[in-house]
Amino acid sequence: MRFLHERFGLVLLIGVVAGLLLYSLRLAQEARDRRYSPLPLSYSQHRFGAKGFARLLERNGYTIRSLQRTFRHLPKDADMLVIFPPELTIGGTGASALWTDEDAESLDTWLRRGGRVLLLSGDDRLPEPLKEEAFRRLPTFQFPVNRFVEASPVLPAPWVKQISKVRLGDQRVSLSPREGRWVPLLRSGGAIKGALWYYEDGVVFECADWQWLTNEHLRDADNGAFILAVARKMLPQGGVIYFDDAGQGDLVVEREARGFWGVAPTGVRIAFAHLLLLTVIVMYSVGKRFGLPRPAPPRAPALGEYVEALAGVYERAQAAQPAFETILENTRRRLCRRLGLPAGATMLQLIQALPPDYPLRDTLEQAYQAAQNPKLTPEEAAKILKKLER
Repeated sequence: MRFLHERFGLVLLIGVVAGLLLYSLRLAQEARDRRYSPLPLSYSQHRFGAKGFARLLERNGYTIRSLQRTFRHLPKDADMLVIFPPELTIGGTGASALWTDEDAESLDTWLRRGGRVLLLSGDDRLPEPLKEEAFRRLPTFQFPVNRFVEASPVLPAPWVKQISKVRLGDQRVSLSPREGRWVPLLRSGGAIKGALWYYEDGVVFECADWQWLTNEHLRDADNGAFILAVARKMLPQGGVIYFDDAGQGDLVVEREARGFWGVAPTGVRIAFAHLLLLTVIVMYSVGKRFGLPRPAPPRAPALGEYVEALAGVYERAQAAQPAFETILENTRRRLCRRLGLPAGATMLQLIQALPPDYPLRDTLEQAYQAAQNPKLTPEEAAKILKKLER
């Protein structure tokens, strides 16, 4: 308690620094900026992101929103859902458990009642009618490729008459007809790369590639114009388009509260443990000396300090002459030791021992004459002693 009382400021400072460290670590954990994530998120600025696609739709009258929940939480105002290839961890066995059969049924019901879907990958989260066909036509995971092909419109439809070619990544997949009304839209050689599928009252646009809609390739060829024409065909009156960002890992779920050790990475834990150890060592070293105390070296006061202190005493006693003699005697002894003269040498002997042109000799002669003056004033004595000190 005594240590805390004496070092309260230091303890408070260490506490504040530790608190700021914990707070900054928490902010760093929560502020993992996904805008630069190499995933087709609707807000990602990465070259594989889809922010350019989302802004293109916004500039043409559509409302773009991010879906960060599973399919059963699809809002009622949704007119279209854009499904990019899911992240590898989302499509895996662990994270895919977050999507249940209820999500697939909800998406299937919404689509049959007039929903619109841009399907760019096979996905095990989809309802069975879409999933069974998608597994045979679209890979579940589509990784970025460096091979590209040029596709052209299949039918001379009026709404695609201005489109000459679309540049897509070559995923080496060709779409095949589905049950019901299925209209091919894009063809590259003998392979169908894009098509419309009328799913009861809903419409699905499926494509064999997703890279052509990313920030890097949206401006290639007529990519932007074609996808905008497809959106206008599916939603001619405008509407609200949701991007399945939850499928890219930006999923909002209720999670159990975890402490600092459960959130921080292993490297941060080790660094924090070292910081705590360093804080304990600093506090111990401040509160307790290491080894025996060292005596301070003796300090010889300067002549000026001695003169001022002794002059003050004798001035109050109105004895300037004795004070001057005492100080002059002390000066004589120091000079005798410095010049190697006997300790009993008189002031005259000391003056004669100095060279004639030595400046100190004149000052000592003035001091010797002043010491013989019984009417010496404190001002004259102080003036001579200051000159002697210089």
